[in-house]
Amino acid sequence: MNIIRKLLAGAAVLGMAFAGAAAVTGTASASTVPVVYGAGANGWHASVTPGSFYFGNGGTPYFTSLHWTSWNGTSAQAAGKLWAQKPGCSPSYKCAYSSRYVQVTLTTVHSRNGIRYYAHMAVRFYYGGKWHVVTGWLGSNAYWMFPAVYPYL
Repeated sequence: MNIIRKLLAGAAVLGMAFAGAAAVTGTASASTVPVVYGAGANGWHASVTPGSFYFGNGGTPYFTSLHWTSWNGTSAQAAGKLWAQKPGCSPSYKCAYSSRYVQVTLTTVHSRNGIRYYAHMAVRFYYGGKWHVVTGWLGSNAYWMFPAVYPYL
């Protein structure tokens, strides 16, 4: 009888421990962390910490080797490589890409159908002997829009 009580008490303790672990895991669910849309030039397809980011076809810049140092409820930050063609090179299918270091920051959390997502992107890179910051936003079609400046010409 004493052994049965000890086994039942042990099972109860284990049950509470597993229930506590499940509760902690639940608080970090995907619904509490914003996603990013359009990382693969694929519209409303959601991603969390994508390793690459493609903005379109035909000579558009893209990011690879993204390593995310933070991803939380208000912002996300990564570093990686920006691949871009030389400004003015035409036709783009004949133009080579070159890479450079890039920092990417996602901010401005919006909601769509109950899913929180980042709607603003700041891109920092070194070009022409100085640092540049270009900011863009997620359009209503789920594609990223940037001003017509290098590297987004």
